[in-house]
Amino acid sequence: MNITFVLDSASDYCAEHHSLSVPLAVVPLNITFGSDHFLDGETISTDMFYERMAKEEHLPKTSQPSPQAFLNVFQKEIEKGNELIYVGLSSNLSGTVQSASIAKGMLDEKVQNSVHIIDSGTASAGVQVLIKLADSLVRQGKNAKQVVEEIEQQKETIIAYVLLETLENVKKGGRISAVQGAIAEFLNIKPLLSVQNGIVETVGKFRGKKKGLCKLKEILQDWHHQHPEKELFIIHSLPSKQEVIKEFGEFFSFSKFKSVTFTRFGSTIGTYASENAIGFILH
Repeated sequence: MNITFVLDSASDYCAEHHSLSVPLAVVPLNITFGSDHFLDGETISTDMFYERMAKEEHLPKTSQPSPQAFLNVFQKEIEKGNELIYVGLSSNLSGTVQSASIAKGMLDEKVQNSVHIIDSGTASAGVQVLIKLADSLVRQGKNAKQVVEEIEQQKETIIAYVLLETLENVKKGGRISAVQGAIAEFLNIKPLLSVQNGIVETVGKFRGKKKGLCKLKEILQDWHHQHPEKELFIIHSLPSKQEVIKEFGEFFSFSKFKSVTFTRFGSTIGTYASENAIGFILH
């Protein structure tokens, strides 16, 4: 039986960055600005999203795909005789995996075992790391059950680090008060966050971006020393790859890595990270 991968749009997956041997479908999350509703990555591009968000007084609202959106994908692939492996946005960050699970339950019992759902515990390029591993396992001849078992083990090793440029979206989202936000802005505070197993933690708060980037350099150098053979996954919400290279350039060289993939946050993750965030995925 053939395998189809399924992702949601919070994976920020871009086909031009990856060469997979397995067909892949992406289910979009919902993005709402006021009364305007969009499908992440389908009816609103990343550039359009950041342009709109910069003009809005209030944050856009994000919501998981409906069970029907997943059901449509599941049924289409099952009719082709395929098994599905869905690697979803962490359930600690969204109800997206829950929607997929409801959709699986809506299928005929005879085919429910053809759908495998993995709560990735991560987002954005963290999911890409897992799907790339899954694809390599398929290339090795592993069946869907074997692939899922390996991904469930490896997802525990995924850690994301991201340095925020601004707390503006955190303030708009009500996570901190306007007063706290104003103080942080006055002091030029840049928080460094980590995400592992769906748990977001503050690694540090730095006065000035340069100090935060120095901490990122320290973390990255230590990881690269231990894993020189591994690919680097950069995550960011800067306007372009070139801007990322310019931002990180004085701190470390990308040339030392086996390969580097740059992933710009789409609408879902960008809503909370805001503009000019930068970080990486360790795996």
